[in-house]
Amino acid sequence: HINIHHTNEIAQSEVATGEKFFNYWLHGAFLIIAGGKKMAKSAGNFLTLENTFLARNIDPLAFRFLLLQAHYRRPIEWSTDALLNALNGLDSLRRKVAELKNEAVEEGEILTGFTERFQAALADDLNAPQALAITQEVLKADEPAADRLKTILDFDRVLGLGLSRAQIETVEADSLPADVANLFAARQKARADKNWSESDRLRDEIRAHGFLIEDSKEGIKITKI
Repeated sequence: HINIHHTNEIAQSEVATGEKFFNYWLHGAFLIIAGGKKMAKSAGNFLTLENTFLARNIDPLAFRFLLLQAHYRRPIEWSTDALLNALNGLDSLRRKVAELKNEAVEEGEILTGFTERFQAALADDLNAPQALAITQEVLKADEPAADRLKTILDFDRVLGLGLSRAQIETVEADSLPADVANLFAARQKARADKNWSESDRLRDEIRAHGFLIEDSKEGIKITKI
């Protein structure tokens, strides 16, 4: 119905407002439930804002990050794992931006070379995955932290991931709220028992309470998000 739908929407909106509607109209490909299934309440896979984000305390911007990782012309297969992977990716990006904020000692300058490539990616039929890849390149560049921060925050005017609000608040295990502390203790036991699936499940549950757990050679780092 594209031909009829577009002209109908334009006619209604411009008559109602007296203003030009918009210049471009893009159709994204379908969001598909994992396995090619249709969304249905009877199948228990009906997605709502409540059961997908609010009840699990998941930042809705994780969904935006998920969509940005695929070209709008290509279908996206929806699954809880895909959303959680996107959430982890968004957390990682925000954490790196927060680290740049801590490193930057003065106002930076936009790195025009990266900006030109970022704009070229967007001009190439809105190639958002390429734009995200360039954002990651800026994070790893040898340029001053202030310049990288300024550039990425400029990119975020398009990405819309709230990177200007990124911050790091490290938390000690003994200062966790009681319910989170119990989950943390259970996760420590699961790791000691090499029950990695349970460890991952508990990590995600702790994440839903607003705390990010990172395992490294230096030990476990807990940050409030």
